[in-house]
Amino acid sequence: MSSSPERAVPAAAVLSALRPRLAGARVLLIEGRSGSGKSTLAAWLAPRLGARVLAMEDLYQGWEGLEAAARLLSGRILPALAAGRPASWRTWDWHGDRPGPVAWMRPGGLVIVEGCGALTAGSRRFADVAVALAVDDGVRLRRILARDPEEALPGHRLWAVQERRMLAEHPWPGLADLVLRGGVLLPISHPEDDGR
Repeated sequence: MSSSPERAVPAAAVLSALRPRLAGARVLLIEGRSGSGKSTLAAWLAPRLGARVLAMEDLYQGWEGLEAAARLLSGRILPALAAGRPASWRTWDWHGDRPGPVAWMRPGGLVIVEGCGALTAGSRRFADVAVALAVDDGVRLRRILARDPEEALPGHRLWAVQERRMLAEHPWPGLADLVLRGGVLLPISHPEDDGR
């Protein structure tokens, strides 16, 4: 496991560090608390690695669904893909606050799984590489407030409790190959806006 200093690392440097580890890889996990830049990093990496992205947000069944989604990923989705079978799951309609349609993913190629709960002891068994974003709480909060409507804040408070519990059960530093302590700096973004 390697760790970055307490400042944002240029995305190109992250890609350079990951490339040797990703030769022949099938699963890259990107973990971090809400607002740490997971989705942004995954979206930037995917076209450069020829990868597909599976967002954990598509697995959560509402604001209390973190632990169940992590179990679904490690217990059903990743095992299916590793065995060469399609994986399926029920999505969540966040606007309607109810279950959404069933989604599918075919096996093959590199899959980037990004989101809270992506990196657990169970999912790590199926991953070739794992990255954790450990961004300052104040920075994360600013990003959340800029990104999400005010009515989502009670949900975020509920979510933060689950994140802390998940982190206590599955400490990322012991599971990740690379811990980015200041997040990631994308080429076109400003440091204070990066990771939204």
